[in-house]
Amino acid sequence: MKRRSVPDFIYWMIFVILVTLHYYTKTKGTPEQGLVEFFVIVWLASYSGLIALKVWAPEEREVVDYDENLERWHLDYIVLGLLGVELVAVVGAAFASLVSPMGMWVPRMMALRFYDDILFNMGLVATAEESSKFLAVKALYMKLGATPSGRMFSVAAPVGFWALLHGHHSYVGYGEEVMWVMIATAFISGLIMYLAVRKTRNIMSAFIIHGAHNAIVVLSQLL
Repeated sequence: MKRRSVPDFIYWMIFVILVTLHYYTKTKGTPEQGLVEFFVIVWLASYSGLIALKVWAPEEREVVDYDENLERWHLDYIVLGLLGVELVAVVGAAFASLVSPMGMWVPRMMALRFYDDILFNMGLVATAEESSKFLAVKALYMKLGATPSGRMFSVAAPVGFWALLHGHHSYVGYGEEVMWVMIATAFISGLIMYLAVRKTRNIMSAFIIHGAHNAIVVLSQLL
């Protein structure tokens, strides 16, 4: 009997667990502890939901799978997805800066070093946010995926909801015009990551693109 290999998804989850343990112990008793706990809760709830759907519901071809390993050709879509997200982010930030000087926002471990920000955003933040989005996409698709409009709503609603939360929380202090520009930027970026995942059928494509983007934002703020 041929043994099944352990999916890359499981290795990534082990990485996230190690990152979580590291930052929970490192921030315990500090203001950053609440931020860590929030993303841990989002990740655990989303991960549990994804596993439940995998076990109890059949996989539709149009919806992301997450037990397939990364392959060489996936890298093409990951790189193109990252370039697309960065292009949208640069254009969005340029338009927003015409109204109010600002920088791109990611959750920060202000009391720690910059490499802690990078690891935290790549290992936990990106995984938690993308897991929650794709859990909602899969759940809605199972209910509404019989029609084209239902499939569109199943993708647009979770991505749009994430963009609204992200834009409002991160940029509301810069004014309404900036906030809506950055909400649109987050929405388009979310659609790009969804397309990368749909092409590769591997949720890790979104983890990598989102994590790399967050790392780039952290590094750009050091310049």
